[in-house]
Amino acid sequence: MKTNKPDKTSLILHGHFYQPPRENPQTGLIGKQLTASPFPDWNERIHADCYKANSLSRYLSGVRRILSLTNNYKYLSFNFGPTLLSWMEKYHQNTYQLILEADRLSKERLGFGNAIAQAYNHTILPLCTEEDARVQIRWGLEDFAQRFSRKADGIWLPETAISPMVIDILAEEGVSYVILSPWQCKAIEDKEKGRIELDGRGAPYNRPFLLQGAKGKTISAFFYNPQLAEGISFGHYLRDADSLYQRLVSIREDEKPNLIHTATDGEIYGHHEPYGDMALSALIKKVEEREDFTFTNYATYLKDHPATELAYLHDGEDSRGTSWSCSHGVSRWYKDCGCHTGGEESWNQAWRNPLRLAFDNLSREIDVIFTDEVQKILGKDFDSRELLYQFSSVASQLKDMDSFLSSFTHDAEKKHILAMLLEGQKYKHFAYTSCGWFFNDLAGLEPKQNIAYALMAVDLYNPFSKKDLLGQLLEDLAKAKANRKQDGNGKTIAKELMNTLPGEVEAALFFALNRRIAEKADYEDTYGWFHLESYTEEDEHTERLHVTDTETLTQYICTARDPNPKQATLEYLMEVQEQGSDTVKSTNIGHKQIPLRMRDQLFDQIDRSVCTLDYDALRRLSKNIFHYATLAKHVPYLPMGSLYEELIGSSLSSIKSLFMYGSLDKWDEYKQDFALMLEFLKKYGKQPDIDLVATIFHTQMTTLGEKIQEHGLYTDNIRFILEFLQIVRERGFQPDLTALQNAVYPYVSMQKQPKEEDITSINALAKELNFDIYIN
Repeated sequence: MKTNKPDKTSLILHGHFYQPPRENPQTGLIGKQLTASPFPDWNERIHADCYKANSLSRYLSGVRRILSLTNNYKYLSFNFGPTLLSWMEKYHQNTYQLILEADRLSKERLGFGNAIAQAYNHTILPLCTEEDARVQIRWGLEDFAQRFSRKADGIWLPETAISPMVIDILAEEGVSYVILSPWQCKAIEDKEKGRIELDGRGAPYNRPFLLQGAKGKTISAFFYNPQLAEGISFGHYLRDADSLYQRLVSIREDEKPNLIHTATDGEIYGHHEPYGDMALSALIKKVEEREDFTFTNYATYLKDHPATELAYLHDGEDSRGTSWSCSHGVSRWYKDCGCHTGGEESWNQAWRNPLRLAFDNLSREIDVIFTDEVQKILGKDFDSRELLYQFSSVASQLKDMDSFLSSFTHDAEKKHILAMLLEGQKYKHFAYTSCGWFFNDLAGLEPKQNIAYALMAVDLYNPFSKKDLLGQLLEDLAKAKANRKQDGNGKTIAKELMNTLPGEVEAALFFALNRRIAEKADYEDTYGWFHLESYTEEDEHTERLHVTDTETLTQYICTARDPNPKQATLEYLMEVQEQGSDTVKSTNIGHKQIPLRMRDQLFDQIDRSVCTLDYDALRRLSKNIFHYATLAKHVPYLPMGSLYEELIGSSLSSIKSLFMYGSLDKWDEYKQDFALMLEFLKKYGKQPDIDLVATIFHTQMTTLGEKIQEHGLYTDNIRFILEFLQIVRERGFQPDLTALQNAVYPYVSMQKQPKEEDITSINALAKELNFDIYIN
């Protein structure tokens, strides 16, 4: 007798992708973070490990050749923090576009997209004032709508922190559902049995529930499967896709749910768990090929299975709400509750309360000033909150400040004032970023970042205040003590931060050094928020610069004076005057004041200048290397040490020069010289020289991959890659091919239609790039 197969079980895995804003509020740039090496900062490192990896995740054959690249976001329910997407849109456009595309394709497949919104900058919403919580939610929803070209159905609450007040705001703003920890629920309402107290058990994960706010408004909630979340996050489930699949099958067979779902930090898929993206890709393949599960998302499931039963949440300590990472509620973000990550056994978190109170006191002052000053400019009847709500597009860097304010006034001075007020509000919100309280000590990176944001808000609001905002903030911060005596307190940390270069001074310094050091082709007119309007070299000692802060619309006249321009010392006297002001601020700058990130930029510009060789110079170098190598054969020593050093350095320069300014059109003429120089380096170079060559190849293959994604794959660049790889591999180099694989895969998989005459060469390239798929 034939038996019917059970229906497929709905499966949802949610990834919460987020990094706190890391930019220096003075400049809008992320400083160099040495702990993220070999990447310049943690955003870049996690992007490589996780965000990009999941957009093009490898699925390998048994002999570890690539069978496919999967955009995991097409199957994963996900949210990205708005501040993270702003950064990604600017620096990693391809990953950004693949994330947007995944949502669009999932909407075509399921009727609803996989992406959901997130409250703006990961503030703990139950601890906000009602107005600030609404700003956070509106900014997050508006950011989502503009990026994904649709209204968000659900929203991720930072740390899943929720309270009746938050529920009401979400309902009023049109949010359909949230995702919560099962431990946040204390009781459910069963249609037949009435109210059921959970008594420490987790809420059921197999269906949505209704949550009711203080005003009686309702939204839906999904409580995730805690065993799956624990296993994926901490139990290394992502090390073996087969084992993970069997765990899902066991849940299906033992518990027979209609829905299996869970939620974790998205960074587990590749960053916290190396190659976790590949385990997810393999799991997706298994789900798609078998009959047990079907990937869906929360909005799709909710449409077909609307919530009908109420769930009741715990009140949390002090009745302030609950979260997924504090067993006490939301206490982790305002007092020493015992929840922390890292630190020494004797440490405490008593600093949390005074840190929050310091920001609360500042926030109240800022809010009063904001309302008063906005109404002075736009009229007594103008609702200042509406201006703040609409500012979301500028806060998310989706619209420039000047264009935004043109809707309200064309007066330049009024625009400038409004810009300062709005930016100050943004930094007030940034000061509450949850990471500042999450860890173990006040002296950590995250609390310092929040203090820096608070100081920026003070700078922007001081001109409008009759009170000493800075003095009050420092007095309040002094009550927050670091665990190690040498780390001081919030006040000493703030004063240390105040000693860094003001943004306009740092920008002017960069522009002055850039004009001095770089070739004309490498002159730059942008440094973070700042734009160089004009530059004049008055004499060998003096440069005059006109610089605009595009965020506050402040204009500066800067004079850079170098007393010893011909000496190998860097000593600048920087005089900066805000346009319209009589005050001139002078800053003495030496080597120590140059930020590490700026040094890296300037070193790169010197490098490009040194390595720019014309073709005749390259041929002469090749000829000299040939003669040197010929004469050095069978000699028991390396002759002429200084000559050897010069030839090694020149060879490195010439190899860089090949890629520097798109000189691949010279490849046919140059490739034999390139092979000769590489042979010379391989035979005579020291290990640091060899390592540097390998780094050059990695960087240039990455750049070439990005160019192919932008401009396409065609006969000439295919031939170059094949010949280049043959030359370098014959000499023992194995460049990182990740970016090339990402760029070529759409052609190999026929997602992009190659020209007929290119098919044979594309197949040859696929083989060299470790693919196990070919165009028929």
